[in-house]
Amino acid sequence: MKSRQRLAVSLWLRVMMLIILTAAAFCYAMFQGGFVSWFLFYAFLPYALYALLFALIPLRVTAKRTLQQTRLKAGDVLSVEVEIKRTTPFPYVYVMMEDAPPDTFHLQEQIEMKQMLFPWFQKTWRFSYQLNDIPRGEHQFTAVRIKTGDMFGFVEKEVVLPLEKKLLVYPKVLDLPVASAESVNENGGKAVHSWLNEPTNMTTGVREYQQGDRFAWVDWKTTARRGQLMTKEFEQNQTKDLVVFADFTDEAVFETVVSIAASVLQTAVKKGVPAGLVPLGDQHAFRVDQGELHLQDMLYYLTRVQYQPSRTSEYQPLAASEYQYSGKYVVTGQLQEELAANLLGNRSKKNLSVLLVKGAGERLTTKEKLLVDRLKASGIRTTTLFEDSLHERTVR
Repeated sequence: MKSRQRLAVSLWLRVMMLIILTAAAFCYAMFQGGFVSWFLFYAFLPYALYALLFALIPLRVTAKRTLQQTRLKAGDVLSVEVEIKRTTPFPYVYVMMEDAPPDTFHLQEQIEMKQMLFPWFQKTWRFSYQLNDIPRGEHQFTAVRIKTGDMFGFVEKEVVLPLEKKLLVYPKVLDLPVASAESVNENGGKAVHSWLNEPTNMTTGVREYQQGDRFAWVDWKTTARRGQLMTKEFEQNQTKDLVVFADFTDEAVFETVVSIAASVLQTAVKKGVPAGLVPLGDQHAFRVDQGELHLQDMLYYLTRVQYQPSRTSEYQPLAASEYQYSGKYVVTGQLQEELAANLLGNRSKKNLSVLLVKGAGERLTTKEKLLVDRLKASGIRTTTLFEDSLHERTVR
């Protein structure tokens, strides 16, 4: 409110100064006389009248922001278009339009989210821009700023239009190098064993197509023979489910841990595998379930999750009875003694897979190498993933 009052006072001070200058030019022409003095007065008069009308006529505009993409992943490019419409036909010499970035955008490069136009009588003003390498998270656009003035800057106006828009940027999905259980040891642990590459159901028959059936389930041979769409029926294997335990206490590889957790969950749900998410050290956990809505709930959590400072993590869920027969993925950036002890104390070690994430150029510490050897010796699959090689396999 105070800023508006200051702008109004400044505007009227400029108008008074303009009137005084016009009166001074007129008085000079009256007393001096001659061609030059009257030429100066008549040359200045149109600009003065324009500035006076510019000050008196209010700037009434409406704004609309359009995001070209509605479902983004971290690292994508965001295209934004801002459209301004005005109701008065008054000509404007120039207009500066600016869209302020959300506070949650920590972009590495300075992005110009503003543009100057020379619209004159145009009623619709548009400008667009692109944001590269969008960060993961929930972002809120707030307002659009419009600034204009007369030709010589005697009078200036500025309007801030509240224009809220929420943008969800999901974690980056990585193409993890998945291998079968038999090939893990042969590849030296460089591939990720996955329950997802093993069959989770068997075909038991066919039935008529129903709304909601996947296109990939259509049995084309039976469809051609009977003349109507037929889909396969499956016998679900109820023992095949998966739980991702994510450790968000390592700031150096935090974003990569989030991306790996999201990638495993998305792959599981798309293959029809019931999946759940348990953030270590956090009370918020997602039960084992399946379906797109359940996946969206987990991805929304991973979209908004923030780095959790180092603290004593709670590893008890790893040994919970409800996850005894589930395939377990433990995604962490630091393999600590406490975590290794909980893993070694787990009854169903064959269901465990540890994904140890390291930064580009980083190597395992001596302690981590010993713990990795202990886990592998007990039958727990342990894979070390490096950020530089993972981000080269980003799914687009």
